[in-house]
Amino acid sequence: MIKLFHAWVLMIAALLPMVGLAATAQEAIVGTWLTDDGGSKVEVAAAKAADGSTVYNGKVTWLKEPVRDGKPLHDANNSDAALRDRPILGLQIVSGFKPAAAGWDSGTVYSPRTGKNFPAEMSLTADGRLQIKVKAGIVSRTVYWTR
Repeated sequence: MIKLFHAWVLMIAALLPMVGLAATAQEAIVGTWLTDDGGSKVEVAAAKAADGSTVYNGKVTWLKEPVRDGKPLHDANNSDAALRDRPILGLQIVSGFKPAAAGWDSGTVYSPRTGKNFPAEMSLTADGRLQIKVKAGIVSRTVYWTR
């Protein structure tokens, strides 16, 4: 009986680091990222979805050029005219990403340049960059953000 107990304790002790790694891996995208063109920074954070699951969203926290013609940049190209007065600074552009086997998926990325949301997948590269594969119909584009 004592041998069985020791075996059980050893098995649990061996599994605990894996549980910690899984939680850490899911949270790996949390933080501030510099976009591929260096024009903005996006802060990604965990949030609770309506179904209770964890999703990852990101908002613009810094702009290299926050002002144009003496005025703060706004979401002027939004396809919804009612949203065109929203400032870019503070705008949520990463929404609804869920942990998946190869990274994070089921989310969207909003492009203030086009005023549209695009489905996307995210993963971390070996060198720590955030790889974002954005899909627009049959065309896709991959960008890389850095910390």
